[in-house]
Amino acid sequence: MSKNKLVMLIFLLVLAVVLTGCANKFTTSGKIAMGSKRWDKAIGDFKLALEQTPNDGEVHYLIARCYKEKDDYAAMVSHLNAADTLYVKGAKKIHDLREGTWKELFESGNTNTKNGNYEKARGEFETAIGLMPDNYAAHINLGVACQNLEDSACAYSSFKEAYRLEPEKIPVLENFANYCFNVGKYDEADGIYTIILEKESGNVIAIINKGTIASLKGDYETAVNYYNTALENESDNCDLWFNLGVLYFQQIKNNDEALNAFSRAVELCPEDISAHINLNVALLSLKKFDEAVTNLETFTQDFPDECVGWDLYSQALLQKGMRSQALDAQKKFEECKGE
Repeated sequence: MSKNKLVMLIFLLVLAVVLTGCANKFTTSGKIAMGSKRWDKAIGDFKLALEQTPNDGEVHYLIARCYKEKDDYAAMVSHLNAADTLYVKGAKKIHDLREGTWKELFESGNTNTKNGNYEKARGEFETAIGLMPDNYAAHINLGVACQNLEDSACAYSSFKEAYRLEPEKIPVLENFANYCFNVGKYDEADGIYTIILEKESGNVIAIINKGTIASLKGDYETAVNYYNTALENESDNCDLWFNLGVLYFQQIKNNDEALNAFSRAVELCPEDISAHINLNVALLSLKKFDEAVTNLETFTQDFPDECVGWDLYSQALLQKGMRSQALDAQKKFEECKGE
């Protein structure tokens, strides 16, 4: 080997030793600063170490820990991502830091959601997603926060991402389908409800909402079939009986079935004004005036401020030829309306 080449090789070896020594010095001083919770000093030292050895995965991990203490999660995630590929032997440490921080943010986000601090909760769930993007739970809760903030685009994309990550979990499917249903994305909701029923045939919410979607599309017989199937599982659901009655009365024109459905709704929920009104309208349509008079006499006594009750009572009395009583009921109706 020539003398010049030998000198150059020795120079490079010395330089490497010097640089490594500097990096070790900064890493050591950074760890000492961490021990005394001087996070800014530690970060500064670790950055100097990375200038010398930018591929030192352990240093990236240590900086991430410091940034966590400063609640600078964006910087934390950046260095953790670098540590993922550079600090293989520290994989468990990296995972534990990610998971522990995710849990802290997730729990804090839940608390803020319960307390109505939706904007803060949103930030915490978004940060948690940055740490562990494949954990569906934070996506769902972000969707809830965004829903309360009336950010429909964020809510929709969050629920959809949770569904993409966990397409087999019924609660995840329900969250996405119900959100789509509530914002009028009926075709998308209908498809997810179909998947739910393939997995859980007795899922009442899916059955009812598929019935409602069928009704909105004008497929009334299919809607009735879904509602009746749901009633096999929830025979005491007065809202379901009411909706079934409306379908029979307004769309299918089967007043007998409508009367039966409204009667059950009133029986189950006697305080439901709409159920009472529709029941008596059905009775009048079927010319069952005696029953209508009896029902409406009780209804107007129990709910004297419901003006439509007096109007229906007047009509029922008039149909029975009870003109004087019908005029009295009509006066009550006018007084109720303030005329």
